[in-house]
Order: sequence, then C-alpha cells, then structure tokens
Amino acid sequence: MEIRQLRTVLDIAETGSLTRAAELLHVVQPALSRQLKQLEDELGTSLFERNRSGMLLTESGRRFVDQVRVSLHGLYQAKAEIGAATENLMGSVSIGMLPGLGAALSGTIVTSLRKQYPELKVRLLTGFTDVLQEGLERGKIDICLMGDYLQSALLHTALVYREPLYVVGLPGSGLQASQPWALADVAQLPLVIPEGRSLRNVIERACTIIGADLNLVAESDSTSIVMQLVESVGYTILPVMPIRPLLLEGKLVAAPIVSPTLRRTIKICSPVIAKDQHVINVLRAELLTMLEPFVASFAPWGVEWLMGD
Repeated sequence: MEIRQLRTVLDIAETGSLTRAAELLHVVQPALSRQLKQLEDELGTSLFERNRSGMLLTESGRRFVDQVRVSLHGLYQAKAEIGAATENLMGSVSIGMLPGLGAALSGTIVTSLRKQYPELKVRLLTGFTDVLQEGLERGKIDICLMGDYLQSALLHTALVYREPLYVVGLPGSGLQASQPWALADVAQLPLVIPEGRSLRNVIERACTIIGADLNLVAESDSTSIVMQLVESVGYTILPVMPIRPLLLEGKLVAAPIVSPTLRRTIKICSPVIAKDQHVINVLRAELLTMLEPFVASFAPWGVEWLMGD
C-alpha cells in the first residue's frame, strides 16, 4: 500500500469522479483505475460503487477513507514538524490572490519574502475565486487569498477580512462618498461588472432579495478593463482596495451602497494535503502579518479584520 494509492482513494471520494480525480492528480484515468483496482485487491473489498452519478463509497470504503484522512494528516504534520527545524525556506511556492489585492500587495509580498528567505522562489498568480480554487485543488497554487468559494473538503479555509462594495464612477457622475445610494437605484445605472464569482454572487443575491434587475451593459475578467469601460459606459461596483489610488487622485469617485449594504468576505485557503505543510504555515503567517496593517488602513472605508474573531 503506497501513499499515492491513499491519495487516489481520497481524491476519488472527494470528487465522486474518476475523471475529476485524475485531473487533480495529473494522471490519465486508466492509470488511476489500475491503482484503485490494485488497492481494492490488496484490501479484499470494493471501496466504491460505480453508477451513472459517479463513484460512491461503500460502507467499507467510508471506513477506509476516514482512516486515510487521519493517517495522511499525521504524516504531513510530522513532515511539517521536522521541516520546522530548518530556519531557511527553499524551493518554490505559488501564491494566488484576487486581481485587486495582487496589484496592491505583490511588491510588498515578494520584497518581504526575498529578504527573509532568499532561497525561496515566489510565483504570484492572480485571478478570480473560481480560477484560484481550481489552482489550489489541482496543486498549482500552494496558498491563496480569495472570496466566496464552492465548499470543498480538499481545502483549509479561514476568514481574513470583510469589505463593503461601493458604486464607482467618474468625477461629475453624481456620486459622493458622503451620500449612500440604495441598491435599487444603483441597479438602474449602466453597469460594468467583473466576472468573478465571489463579487457577482454578492451583487446578484442582494438584487434578487430586493427584486431588482441589474442594468448590466458589459462585464470583464480584468479589473483594468472594467476601469477602462467605466470611462465610456458609466459605473461599476467594486471594493475600494484595488482603486484607492484612483480615488485619492480624484480620478474616480465612490459612494457606499445601502438597503442592503453589500459586503464581500476574503479568506485564506490552502490544500488539506499540502506538498510541504511547514512552508504553507510560514507563508500563512507572513501573509497575515503583512495584510493586517494594510487592511487596517481601510478601516475608514468600512473594511473589517476578521482573523481571530
């Protein structure tokens, strides 16, 4: 019985699909089927029932998977404790962030980590939450900061901060920081909305609750393109973090949204089974240390630090 076989069983159980598990493990499906068959032959029992809806655990399979989770957690924890004895971090890590956060913090993160761990190579990836989650589950990202995600037993998550969303436009657009706008009125404006799931979900859920339809003119997966479109189309809905420099320079104006207030929660996430848990623990601590004062600087805009609450 090998560790890769245990990972195979766990990923099949979590995804309910041989195809999806093969993608996560970066192996072809026939090879994964052979690994599973070898393990089932060794155990002398079937771990899964195969039907049209996917791979379902048998009673024996459920008991076995419970033990696998405990065993792998202990193994990786032991590895992390041994690795903790080494002061310097080496190798390469991939850190994922939402686009706006990446634009604001990437320089600070790379500079700080290079100063403390000169042999550590840092790769920064930006994207919306659905892209970041897929990267985590596929092993392409080691740790990330993202918004609302699809519930997954493959990930460890913790709340970091909560930020309100603002209606944003050009100077002269009628927006003022001191004058809140009701969401029903915001929905009638010509809007350009980012495609990211976490942001869109917050906006669309709130509109559904109050029975408002968004006057959606355009959408984009790029914050910079959204900003360009605002110049020609009208308005957008965003948190203030990615646009604070433009607000301070007077190139954009933003007004709070009320009735209801729209808020997005940012989480720090990493795989349950990490390649090097010690490195992940260090990165997590470093990211939170850098983030806390940054988030605190946005307190006047209603951003709240949640870690430890």
